[in-house]
Amino acid sequence: MEAIPMNIGHSTLPHMRVSALLKGNMIELDLASLEGQWGILCCLPKLEFCDAVFLNQFRRAVHKQGALLLGMQHPVHPVLASHLPTTKILSIPLLTDSAQCLGQALGLWSKPPLNQCQTFIFDPKGVIRERRIHLFNWHGMTLLLGMLKQCQDFSPQPPQEHIDNSVTANFIFA
Repeated sequence: MEAIPMNIGHSTLPHMRVSALLKGNMIELDLASLEGQWGILCCLPKLEFCDAVFLNQFRRAVHKQGALLLGMQHPVHPVLASHLPTTKILSIPLLTDSAQCLGQALGLWSKPPLNQCQTFIFDPKGVIRERRIHLFNWHGMTLLLGMLKQCQDFSPQPPQEHIDNSVTANFIFA
């Protein structure tokens, strides 16, 4: 299958259910349940212990800005990923994409360059507002916070920090 070209500002997160690892446990996440809140989906080049600690710290900064942080390794098989001890400390959902359906819908590279992330910022309607390729370090990730703020400031809708009836908000903000 070929990647579908994305049209920033018009393309939305695909409505599909994906497996995700959260604190070492496999969960099912319906991407449609993310609507109603701002978010950052960061497609990670690797996930080692220090990366998990870094992402946990970054999640707090993203949360203060009223958004969710999700990670994804593309592609990764969920059975192999569930054995990674690193995922037990990770406090953000790590989406798995063994069938590469989500990666193709987002137009991801099959093999990202070393230490570079492909990141998407989505608005409360699920519309992709930014797509960036950046280094996976504090400087690169901090630039994302500025982009998120700019998207929120120039959005026709006010950002919503949470959805009371969303199961997603309960475990992501825990």
